[in-house]
Amino acid sequence: MVLNKSSEPALNIKKNIKVDAQSQVKFKYSWLSNKKNALSFKVQETETVQQIIRNPLLLTLLRLVFEETGEIPPSRVQLYDAGLKIFLRQWDHTKDVGDETYKKMTLNQKEGLLSYVAWMSYVDGEHFIKQQQLEQYITKYIQKISINKIQPEFAIRQSKQILQSIQVQHSLFSEWTPGIYAFSVLSFHEYFAAKAIVEGYTFKEIEQTLKYLVDQLTESRWYQIGILVAAMLPNADYLLILIKQKIDVFIKEKLTLQPFLKWLEQKSFSVNNVYNPAAFRAFCIECILEIEAEISCNLDNSLSTDLAANSTQLNNIASELQKCRFSDSQKLVLQQYYELSRVLFEGMENAGNLTDSIQEELKQTLFLSAEFSSVLEVSA
Repeated sequence: MVLNKSSEPALNIKKNIKVDAQSQVKFKYSWLSNKKNALSFKVQETETVQQIIRNPLLLTLLRLVFEETGEIPPSRVQLYDAGLKIFLRQWDHTKDVGDETYKKMTLNQKEGLLSYVAWMSYVDGEHFIKQQQLEQYITKYIQKISINKIQPEFAIRQSKQILQSIQVQHSLFSEWTPGIYAFSVLSFHEYFAAKAIVEGYTFKEIEQTLKYLVDQLTESRWYQIGILVAAMLPNADYLLILIKQKIDVFIKEKLTLQPFLKWLEQKSFSVNNVYNPAAFRAFCIECILEIEAEISCNLDNSLSTDLAANSTQLNNIASELQKCRFSDSQKLVLQQYYELSRVLFEGMENAGNLTDSIQEELKQTLFLSAEFSSVLEVSA
């Protein structure tokens, strides 16, 4: 739904981002108050907004998009994409700021630079990047995109100039302490790293990079990258099938949990179960881990309703599960299993394009062994 554009002057980026914490809070609530009528229903209905308004810099991104388009993008990825493009375009028009080399770069090249830096530093496990390492990333990017061969000395000089320009112009990326740099918000680091995969800024074949990404999902810091990539890909089938296969291999190796998983499988398909089998399996694991029934309620509205109504049946299931004894190590494995499955589930929910049959198969086989995934085996 399109909202009416504001007649207020365009947002001054420098004025509204480079301020202290108290001013940021005042700015945030002042703008939200002014936009109360236009945004009230959106703030309630859009999960993106609920997440964004907690962070002043991300709220500035939201305001930029709203002021220019009169719309609030329905997804986090679309908000980042639209907002960051506006950021970069406005910096392009800033006079007497920064280095000519950086100014001459196209919008795509600037996005590519940020994406390449995000990807390389993420692979290296660095959120805070030393200046020397950062200059090396920039140098490599310049050399990769240049049509003509550039002498290393010249590329290094350019990288230093570009870094200085980024410091002056960017609130996305800045110097936190002398000689140490980072993206202003972890979300930007994750977004640009994901963009590097989808747009080819890793300078590798995308299938190779997707396999690398899925291999990293044993580390929780890669979860959001997986979800963001699923949202950005023209078709997320291949990635999500890889994630499902990763989950199946992971849990198959955990022999001490196999009796429980077999019981869970049989229980979910029994005639006494009135809920979606996948939702039931998710609910049982959520009970054991004593966490919010997030995936189960999203998969089955009736389970969500009954849970809110303190259903006797669900209470009995929870009581039965409490009698089961799991060691700390078994619970840790179940937690990893659940979190990996959450990446798969959120990847499905956020995917820009996903084949219907694949999506249905993935949902039906959540928390279920690979032997039930016949469609996925053929498609992989």
